[in-house]
Amino acid sequence: MAIDSRAKGRTAEIQLRDKLRKLTGLQWERTPLSGALSANHMLKGDVYVPEAKMVFCVECKHYKDDHINTKLLTGKSPQFMEWWAQAVREAEQMKKEPLLIFKHNRSKWFAAFTCIDIAVEVPDSGIKHLVVSTGNEEIYVMLLDDFADFVGEWIE
Repeated sequence: MAIDSRAKGRTAEIQLRDKLRKLTGLQWERTPLSGALSANHMLKGDVYVPEAKMVFCVECKHYKDDHINTKLLTGKSPQFMEWWAQAVREAEQMKKEPLLIFKHNRSKWFAAFTCIDIAVEVPDSGIKHLVVSTGNEEIYVMLLDDFADFVGEWIE
C-alpha cells in the first residue's frame, strides 16, 4: 500500500500543532496552504500562532526513518540538511529564526535550531543534545519537549 506523503504531512502538522499547544499554552494553527503563500503574506513555515509576532518560523517534517546518521558526514545531500535549508530559506523570508521540528515513525519530536541567544546556553544546560556542524554553522538538535522547556519565549 502506497503512502500518501501529503496526507502524512498534514497529519504531522496537526499532531505538531496539538503538541505545541500543549507545550506552550499558545493557540498554534497550521499555516494555510502549508506555507506555500508568498512571504508578503507573512505566512511561511508549517505552523504558527495567529496574530502573534513569532520568534521562529517553524518547519515540520515526519519521515519513515531517522535522518540523523552518518550520511550527514558522507552524503551528497543528506535529507536532514535539505530540511534545514528549507527551514532557513523560509525563516529568512519571514525575518525569523529557523526552527525545524521533525520526527520519524514511532519516535518523539525533535527540534533543530541555531538561534544564538539560545544555543550559547545549551552546552551548560544539562540537556541532552546533538550538534551538527556544517563548517559554516552549528545546528543544535534536542527533544522538542526539552527545547520547549529551555527556549522560554516563542513570541517577541
